[in-house]
Amino acid sequence: MNWMLSSLFVISSIIVAPGSSARASETSVGRKPASARSAVYDVVKKVREDDDGVVILFEKNTGSYYLRRDLPEFDVCKKKLQESLSGKKPVSVTVDSSQLNILEVK
Repeated sequence: MNWMLSSLFVISSIIVAPGSSARASETSVGRKPASARSAVYDVVKKVREDDDGVVILFEKNTGSYYLRRDLPEFDVCKKKLQESLSGKKPVSVTVDSSQLNILEVK
């Protein structure tokens, strides 16, 4: 009987009601909103195409970034990324922080 009460207490302490303090911690100062943009300034290390776009890897930045074919400036951005790869020159890339989609290449 005591183990049932103990497990019930543990389970009830894990389950958090909507709108409680756990939800407030999700929007803490250190976390960016889903629509936040960030900039990457680096040299392209690898380019790999697939059906929906191009996967980009950088020399210093971890993670794989994605250039979607439905981006209006897809061809221009892809060309700049290819030039960075072949010339070993850094590019400035604006990305969607939540999904690492490339939005702009300078």
